Amino acid sequence: MKNNVKLSLANYKMLDHADVLENKSKYKKKSTKIIIQQLNKKQWTSGPYKKENWGNRLHSVAPYIGRIKPSFAHWLIKTCTKPGDVVFDPFCGIGTVPLEADLLGRKAIGFDLNDYAIIIAKAKFERRSLENNLKWLNKIELNGKDVTIKSIPKYVRQFYHPKTLREIIIVRDQMIKSHRNFLLGCLIGIVHGHRPQYLSAWTGYIIPFTPNSKPEYRPVLERMLAKTKRMYETGFPSKTNAIIAKKDARTKCLPNNSVDVVISSPPYFDTIDYVTSNRLRLSMLGMSDEKKINLKRKLIQKQKSYLEEMLKVGKILKDVLKNESLCIFVLGDVHKPNYSINTANEISKLYSDLGFKKLAIIEDEIPLARRTTNKWKGNKILGKTKRKLDRILVMELHK
Repeated sequence: MKNNVKLSLANYKMLDHADVLENKSKYKKKSTKIIIQQLNKKQWTSGPYKKENWGNRLHSVAPYIGRIKPSFAHWLIKTCTKPGDVVFDPFCGIGTVPLEADLLGRKAIGFDLNDYAIIIAKAKFERRSLENNLKWLNKIELNGKDVTIKSIPKYVRQFYHPKTLREIIIVRDQMIKSHRNFLLGCLIGIVHGHRPQYLSAWTGYIIPFTPNSKPEYRPVLERMLAKTKRMYETGFPSKTNAIIAKKDARTKCLPNNSVDVVISSPPYFDTIDYVTSNRLRLSMLGMSDEKKINLKRKLIQKQKSYLEEMLKVGKILKDVLKNESLCIFVLGDVHKPNYSINTANEISKLYSDLGFKKLAIIEDEIPLARRTTNKWKGNKILGKTKRKLDRILVMELHK
């Protein structure tokens, strides 16, 4: 599962595929005033766009805590970019922004450090045919006699029937060996959940809680074949215009002035633990507890260092973004018992010294069904009830 992508200038130019038919030059750049007006309409909150499962089936390869809605990503990209633009998401998670950018004819680049997130993001851009994937799955032989589950942590074993767990390991290892990223993403997507199509005992789909029932045997290949077919129901282009890489947003990996627009939902400020929340899926990818601890240390999520680390990100973005380009961050507030932090305000002040001009902060209330922290009923601070919000911070870079 090592990442072998080298984002040199030569690799970067490979983004210009011959099959991009739209002429970028015929699209006039929208004024920032029009962009802000259009974003304020919040078109992702009405009609079919309101649905959590709106859009291409590839968005549902697997879940991820705190991800933005596909329709939200769709409208941010449609409003703030034009066909042919290079759209960079330095915190891409499971690839929601890069996938929508790719489907809309943009050139997408996504970075993340979370191994689980990167596996799912890469899965969305491996475009083998359905027939090819089904044929490969049907060739797998589930001979589990040589597979031992004794070395697997007790935490993991409690979720699975022993036979199911052996099958998962056999299938997983063959996928990794054969570089079948799409199928590996599908497998990890169904590795735990609360419906018959999942492989575990009844538990949470996003965050697993201790099962209160004895795991029953669930055949892996049967569910994998069904999952794979579901992913093709809406169809998708056979070619892709994206790069996904396990890279640190604080490290420069792209050429200067090579990005047209940054659209990203950075890590939530001291709110979500992206390692512990995905602990079971990371374990099923073979990650040890020690590696999880090391990963957690690398991620930007601690309150004491959050702004300092985000400043490092800003310095990189200043270099790779073109002059007068937009940087759009979707940010969540921090809620503590006695105070709240408006993260968008903090980031806008921090980035102003780098040449980023704040154009707007647009409030977008998070529906109750999509809240990912403990059931949040509103914090009463200074006598007022705070709504649970995402804030869309729109900035323009002036070098």
